[in-house]
Amino acid sequence: MKIMRIAPVLALIFLVAGTRANAQEVSSSDGVEWDLSGRIQLQHTYNTDVEADASSTNNGFRIRRARLQTKVTLNSWVQAKIQIDVRDNKPRLKDAEGKLKLSKNVAFRFGQFKVPVWREELRSSSKLLLVERSAAAEFLVDELLSARHIGVELNGKLIKGLSFAVNYSNGAGEGGREDAGRSKSMSVNNGKMVSGRLNASLGKHFQVGVSGVSNSLGVNIDSLDNRGTISTLAADFGVYLPLGLDVEGGLALGRKSAELTGNADQSFVLADITGRWRHRFNKENTSLVDVVEFAAGVSYVEPNSDLANDESIHLRFGPAVYFGKHARFQVNGELAMPTAEGASSIFLVRSQFTLNL
Repeated sequence: MKIMRIAPVLALIFLVAGTRANAQEVSSSDGVEWDLSGRIQLQHTYNTDVEADASSTNNGFRIRRARLQTKVTLNSWVQAKIQIDVRDNKPRLKDAEGKLKLSKNVAFRFGQFKVPVWREELRSSSKLLLVERSAAAEFLVDELLSARHIGVELNGKLIKGLSFAVNYSNGAGEGGREDAGRSKSMSVNNGKMVSGRLNASLGKHFQVGVSGVSNSLGVNIDSLDNRGTISTLAADFGVYLPLGLDVEGGLALGRKSAELTGNADQSFVLADITGRWRHRFNKENTSLVDVVEFAAGVSYVEPNSDLANDESIHLRFGPAVYFGKHARFQVNGELAMPTAEGASSIFLVRSQFTLNL
């Protein structure tokens, strides 16, 4: 059984070993181009809210990500990508997509990939400003409003500097299979999800995006019928200055329908802003470290606007150093501050080594 679970990974490794190339890009005799890459992230977390005793620990290591990816260009019009994650000895399919270029400015995607919602979520985990994504981004993932889904998408450029994406998917999340005969549940076979995004590049240093998404959730079993919708409208921006300063942020306003909550419409508010300053040493620098940076961010999560003292504020901050172009070490302090009466703040120290292959 273990061999069957790692078979996809072994197949990709044998493919890499059997090609004659000195780089990650490989061209075969029939004109097909292969681009092979991967990522290893080792993370250590120390939780000050947990007391280490004989039965539990408050710190330790884990493989946060161990990914292997291959991109294939079959011709000028057809591309494909497969990405597998094998962390915790549990192989999982992350991306499996095909892309058909319909014209110079329009493409059609199908398979499993990230839906076009929230700038921070669309940023690769190999290039996050901080160790983890924000609490606002995590909320959208937990509510099945962002991250990976199975479906189809039309995307491209409307005019110079303005791109679009329209996605239609299961809305059941990563690996959320839906087909004829499968039982219905809270997120399976109870409707579909529609999402879209516009992103405008206003010069070289500023971008602004708007995303919208609506997902059908809930289930109808016997006397229980809580089928409804959850939706959000999000605006985000990115500022990328030549002095090594990057700032990204976003605001999302959302709603759960009364049918879904079983009571009344429920509104939520999410916000995040994160900045990073980077300094690159001159080319004559011969030390192991060639780039240093410091990043900090603050997030606000209000899960129900009708309830008092249920919101939380999250602070994250810390330095990072780069060892060449492919290796980075980050240390972040993370402070979660719930406003509920009697709730305590939680402070974590999260460290991570990243090696991009």
